[in-house]
Amino acid sequence: MFRARGMIVGCAGAGKTTLLRKLQRNYQEDNQPTETTVGLEVHEDLFEIKDGTLYDFIDSEENIPGPRFLWDDEEEEKRKVIKDILHHSSRGTKLISMTDFAGQVAYYACHQVYLSRRAFYIVVVDMSKGLDEEVRIYHTDRHNPEGSLFHSWKYKDYFHFWLQSIQTYCDVGDTQTIQESTKSRSSVHPVIIVASHADEVNEDLQKRFYEELENCLSDEQSLKHLMSRNRYLNVACPPNKLQPKQEDSIEPLRKCMVETVEKMPQWGEKIPMKWANLEKVLIGMKKNGVKVIKVKKLLEIEEVDLPSDKNLNDGLRFLHEMGQIVYFADEKMKDIIIVNVQWFVDAFKYIITDEKHLARKGSKNLLITTGRITENELKETWENSKNNYIEHKDEILPYMDKLGLMTEIPDDSKGKTYYIPSMNRTKLTDDCRYVIKKGQKTSIMVFHFKTYLPHFFFFRLVVNCFKKWKPLDMEFFCKNAAFYTVEDASHYIAIAVNKTSIQLQVFSADKDMNLQSECVIQIRDTVESLINEVTQTFHRHIEYERGFSCTVINITDEDDEYFLRESQIVEIKSITGKEKRSFPKHVLRNPHDINKYQMMQFWFK
Repeated sequence: MFRARGMIVGCAGAGKTTLLRKLQRNYQEDNQPTETTVGLEVHEDLFEIKDGTLYDFIDSEENIPGPRFLWDDEEEEKRKVIKDILHHSSRGTKLISMTDFAGQVAYYACHQVYLSRRAFYIVVVDMSKGLDEEVRIYHTDRHNPEGSLFHSWKYKDYFHFWLQSIQTYCDVGDTQTIQESTKSRSSVHPVIIVASHADEVNEDLQKRFYEELENCLSDEQSLKHLMSRNRYLNVACPPNKLQPKQEDSIEPLRKCMVETVEKMPQWGEKIPMKWANLEKVLIGMKKNGVKVIKVKKLLEIEEVDLPSDKNLNDGLRFLHEMGQIVYFADEKMKDIIIVNVQWFVDAFKYIITDEKHLARKGSKNLLITTGRITENELKETWENSKNNYIEHKDEILPYMDKLGLMTEIPDDSKGKTYYIPSMNRTKLTDDCRYVIKKGQKTSIMVFHFKTYLPHFFFFRLVVNCFKKWKPLDMEFFCKNAAFYTVEDASHYIAIAVNKTSIQLQVFSADKDMNLQSECVIQIRDTVESLINEVTQTFHRHIEYERGFSCTVINITDEDDEYFLRESQIVEIKSITGKEKRSFPKHVLRNPHDINKYQMMQFWFK
């Protein structure tokens, strides 16, 4: 099997879509600016590799019909369509599909649908912008992170973010379907870095920009191994027709793409014939307009040798990793296959409210600021989109819930309402802080992530917590914190996120209600179990350290210099009988003691 998928990622305005168009030799050039990508755009089988060179793929059989036999009882027609499907997909062409990711932060939450270890990545960085400049001051018409977790991010922060995301999702040595013939290949990190707008900077910056990118990465994050001078290119890529010299800067990128793809362990991978047949049938369905199909309906197809019910799950998981479908074997989703991934992602795109691409009407300000949308508003939005989303609402929502995109708020007094964590842009209020302070409270337990920015991890955790506890009050939910209550309201729970950590704190309603260690420990174990459950859905296991924050900070505060590993606290020896000692990182600048007992109280028996 010679199939690869490339992902183009980077900030808004970096030139991702323009670059993709210039890679296409047959693209009709004009002087019109390239239209901004909305959400993400999937380009199936865009390129093919012939004789070691990248060409546009011209599908001469693209109009072959899909499997109408699913609802057509004419036996002769069934056999004809089956024959066409099998013939169409058996040519052995070496194909590359491309996915163009929008740079607007409003759409980042849905990018996880496509990030995969079976992909290579082109990270586009605008070298005409300083790495220490804030991104929000540019391209304000299409990039508006105001109030979001990305509000003050600089260009180097986004570069850091994309490499961390790629490292988390892309573990090239961890696929179970690689055959012995490909295992001997040297592992390659499939990341190509493109510095765009080279025509707008001087030669001196062009020469040293790679070092600037490398220097903005900390050794602690272990991301520099993703970079290589052999996969770094300066590109001049204006929106209008390229001059010969500019065209010359594109050709090395085409060559780099071919070399990267041919070194990937999955290139030339052998798969079971039944999996290949399964892919052909699902591709045919998508071409014929099928969006979603039930597994039971798929198994009714007798004309194609498909995997049996027992082995079908492995084939579907493989196609999910390939980016062909969306499929999870969870109880609520194992009977449903999302056949058209672009259609599914667009369902989320119509809900979120990047101001330029707003599809909703009505109380848009509520959704922009709080991330909440009523069922009536959801129906109105999807009905206006004319893409059959309402018809498939019951199939779509479990998948959105699984991915942390959107979930139903339990027992909401205003009727059925849904919560979209990534759209919440409100800040933690003084009222929320007062609620924590007025009762008894634990110290802040910290799950410190070494190699991953946990923002979207946090969104999925917030959604999963709705299945364990009721929200304390949705007015308390903000862009970086969520509040829940146990059933008898004796213990409240605050879960928050910052640049490096997930934070957990338990507190009571007032001073008269004492916290119980048994309940706090149960909450701790539940949260840690949910964190471990979410990490297992990533291709690379996400590592974290458990510890505590120094008592001088509040929940949601940044804790780069305030985090103590659990083992560090356990090692504190009693000197005065109170098991105190100076906080090691604050001896000079902000001296204060830490109390081992107070910090670990309630969290352990």
